[in-house]
Formats: sequence, structure tokens, C-alpha cells
Amino acid sequence: MNRIRVLSDVVANQIAAGEVVERPASVLKELVENAIDADARRLRVEIRGGGKSLVRVTDDGHGMSRDDALLCLERHATSKIHASADIGAIRTLGFRGEALPSIAAVSRFRLLTRESNAPAGVELDAQGGKLLAVREAGCATGTMVEVRNLFYNLPARRRFLRSDATELGHLHHVFLLHAIARPGLGWALTQDERVVHDLPPAGEGVHEGPEMLLARVKALYGSPLASQLVPVELDRGAVRLRGLTGKPGLSRSNRSELHCFVNRRPVDSRAIYYGLIEGYHNALMRGRYPVCFLFLEIDPELVDVNIHPAKREVRFREDARIQGMVIEAVRRALGRGAGARPQPLAMGLGAEPAIGAFAPPLRPSPPAPAPVFQPLLPSVVSPPSLDPPSPSGLPFPSVPALAHDVAILGVVANLYVVAVDAEGLLLVDQHAAHERVLYEQVMGRLDRGPAPSQHLLLPQTVELPPRDAVELRAQMPLLERMGFGIAEFGDRSFLVDALPPFLGVEAVPQLLRSLVDDLAGPGAKVNRARFAEETVAKTVCRHAVKANDALRAEELARLIRDLRACAHPLTCPHGRPTMLRLTLAELERRFGRRPG
Repeated sequence: MNRIRVLSDVVANQIAAGEVVERPASVLKELVENAIDADARRLRVEIRGGGKSLVRVTDDGHGMSRDDALLCLERHATSKIHASADIGAIRTLGFRGEALPSIAAVSRFRLLTRESNAPAGVELDAQGGKLLAVREAGCATGTMVEVRNLFYNLPARRRFLRSDATELGHLHHVFLLHAIARPGLGWALTQDERVVHDLPPAGEGVHEGPEMLLARVKALYGSPLASQLVPVELDRGAVRLRGLTGKPGLSRSNRSELHCFVNRRPVDSRAIYYGLIEGYHNALMRGRYPVCFLFLEIDPELVDVNIHPAKREVRFREDARIQGMVIEAVRRALGRGAGARPQPLAMGLGAEPAIGAFAPPLRPSPPAPAPVFQPLLPSVVSPPSLDPPSPSGLPFPSVPALAHDVAILGVVANLYVVAVDAEGLLLVDQHAAHERVLYEQVMGRLDRGPAPSQHLLLPQTVELPPRDAVELRAQMPLLERMGFGIAEFGDRSFLVDALPPFLGVEAVPQLLRSLVDDLAGPGAKVNRARFAEETVAKTVCRHAVKANDALRAEELARLIRDLRACAHPLTCPHGRPTMLRLTLAELERRFGRRPG
């Protein structure tokens, strides 16, 4: 009995659809790429029900004849390549001939198309990969592809789709990527019968300049973000780099705003990403990523896009050359934009600390040259005794709780407070200690009820990318409990009129992007549960006294007193020790007065 059988075309197409069609956004990507390859000048996208009910793309490209319309539903039928040699020099977005038959295999599919010199168009209806009808139809030059009820015949796949809001975020992201890649084309997006975007062509020509790109970015992302971008331009023979990249103060905690295009194709490329990060070098904090819109024009023979059916990943023949160009281009761009004052990197970087709304910060004296060790007159601190748990893994054998009066002897390097009590010698990190004090004061205030809000003198409107807007909208109740005053002001716009008093922030848009990154990153559920703690910990780190902040004796005494009153005085909010103890017994052992 034979065990091996040839799969039917319907089953084979459904399997192929699993590689090409992951979600509604995958459908939109393939249809938009086909429209661009057809030399369309205007594209209209319509979606309903998060793309599950409908994805429709209409273009004014060259259209198809009746025979071509029928062939386009056959697997590996394409007009983009003809011989194996063409695979090594792909100049179009699509070329595999898999997308339309794969999409038609898992949806109710309709195609309407006409060539410019044809008296009438042709209309095709297909369902689950089976062609149901072919007929003449009146229509304008170009093509309309309509995909309804995606995965209707694969209920298991349909159940894996996310909420409408999540799928909309991915659909909007695909739309934005291609609208940015082609600012010379007109784009329109209608969502559930409501116009979301209507973008006229920004100009003509294949190599649009930075002004045209900047105008498109401004239309999609808003003026505040566009004003923080600087142009990138570098030519090296067959390779050309251009685009826009953010000033050092504009950053994200993930790669979501690294927009890279190779020959106008949105791509992921380790070579480009590495060049970007290295180009910024010490202009960004470790773990932060720039915002950029970077275009690489390269001879198609020097890049391989035939790696995966989604065509998102590319490989270069000379990775090192591409990396070097990106590094040089970014450093040049940042050098030109160095005169502008960068915005704060993240939350809690305002000009005037606002932490004092909960507890007045220690005010350091003006720093002055001082010896490494500064002796002080003894200041005795007598708080009530505490009995916190003893941590492990610290540099000294143990860090027991303070049990007796403390005499402050001096400060080492304007950072480490040297003190003594009945049990031995203490070293206190003044920055870590102040972090713990401020952290517990703020968290204690939040634990006693809803956080208070500090109203802004001038409310600010912030426009976010689609996926960020979806995430922020879902977390607004949590943010309100934290003291944020945020209201929806459109599809992707939010009005911010209040912030928690412990945040001193100048750049509200950057703050919201940082919040979204924290809430939507890996381990999102844990991030959300600990969001208040993480936010406060980051903020107090910015406002705590630093190394080289010279404190007076009474301020040091108050710091030790406040630290001993904390519930967990032995570590800062980040887990570093606030104090180390060298007991009398340990001193005797180290000086040879007691056997080891």
C-alpha cells in the first residue's frame, strides 16, 4: 500500500499560505507591494474588523489582461522574473508568485482589473482557493483586490489572531512603512468607513530628497518628532545612504522605530542595525535605540532578498562595507546636528526636580576641591532600632541591622560616608542611601491611595505610532492610577494634561514612548505589575544626591537617620547595597588579633 501521496492544490496552497500569510497585516503587505510593482501612483487601502473582515487595496497601476488575471492565481506565476539569472538581481518588491494564490486559498477573494487600452475590465471571484466566476466588468485602469473573512476555512488559524485593536496596530504599521518608503506616491487609509490618512504625493522622482521624506514623516508622526531628526546622506559608488535619524536625545528602549529600507523595501538587517548603534556610540545610553528612517540604495546584485517568503530579511555581499558606511553617515549627521540642544533621554529628566512634592531632597553644598577623606565632627544619630532581614552575597560576611547610635567620622571621595557604631565600622553609599529613602517615601504615598496629579500649565498633544497607540490605550487605567492625566485625542493622538508629581519631565512625547516600551516589552505582564515601582525607581535615581555632591554634617546625619527608618534600608531600589559593615570581630581577625 502506498503511503506517499501528492497533496491537492488546495491543501498545498493552504500550507504555502502559512509561510506568506500570518495575519491581516501580511495580506496588506503583499497587496501593497503588488500595487507598487504595477507602477501605481495612488493607492487606497480599506480595512474592516481589524482586517479579519476586509482588506481591500485599490491602485491606478497598469492593470492586467484577462489571461494575466487568471494566471495570477496560479502558484509561481509571476511577471517579475523569467530566468534563474533574474533571482540574483531582484528589482521589484515581489517576485515569487506565491502571495495571491496563498491569500485566495484562505479567504473569500475578489479581483477587479483593467489595462489602460482594454475596452473593459475583468472580475474574478474565488473562495478557499477555488475559482468561482470570471466575468467582464467596468472599472478604471488599475487593480482592486478584496480579501474578506481571512482564515474562514481554517478556524484554528483564525483563533490565533489577536484582538481587532492589536491587528489594527500591525496593519497601520505596514501602511506607514510603505507610505514612508514611497513619499512620491499618494496614499489613503480608510478604517471601518472612516478616513484615517489621506496623503497626497509628496513629489516626483525616484531619489526623493530629505525634504520630501521629512514632509511625509511629519504628516504621519507629527511635527514634534520630525523636529528632532537630522538628515543622513552618503554616497560610495554603487551604494548610497540617505534618510533621517534622531538627535541623541530621541531614543527608544527597543528597535520599534528603527525604519530601514533597502532599495525601498522595508527590511531587517543586522549589518545596518550594528552600524546604527556603533554610529551613535556614546551618544545614546546603553540599551537605548535611535529613531531613524534610513534608506540604502544598492546594486541589486550586491544584496540577496531571496531568503524568506516574507522577504523581510536581506543579506549583503559585503556586510563590513555596509556597516562602515552606516557608521560614517550617522556620525556625520550627528556632527551636523550637534549644535541643537538634545531633549531629555527619558522620564525624570526635567530641568527642576519635582521629587520634592513628596520629600524635600538633600541640597548639596557647592562642590569644592577636597581631600579623598574629609573628617567631620562626630554627629550622633539615635533612631529607633530596626531588625531588617540580613542580605547575602555582599562583599563583607554580613550586613546586620544598625542597633546602636552612629557617629559619622567623614566622607571618602565625596561619596562613601564613614561611620562607626558599637558593632564596628560602617560605609554608606550616599547616592544609594538617598535613592532608598526617596523611593520608600514616594511608594508609601502611592500605597496610601490614588496618586496625586500635577497639572501641566499647557497640556500637550502627543501623536504615537499605531502599535504604540494601541498599547497606550490599553494601559490608560493603570496610568491614571499612577497620576497621569491622559485622554484620547484622535486615532493616534493623546492629550496629556497632568503628570505624577514625582516626575520632572520636559519632553512629554519621549516620556510616553518610554512608558509604552516599558509596558509592552518582554515580560509585559511582569512589567505592568511592577510598573509603578520601576517608574519610581528610575525617577529617584535621577534626583538622589550623586558622587561629588558635598553634604554638610547635619545633612549626612539626616540621611543616615532616614535610611535607618526605611523598611528595607540595606539595598537601593535597584538591589545594590546602601551600606557595608566591618565588624569589630572582623577587624581583629584582619589585624591578626584573632585567629581566622
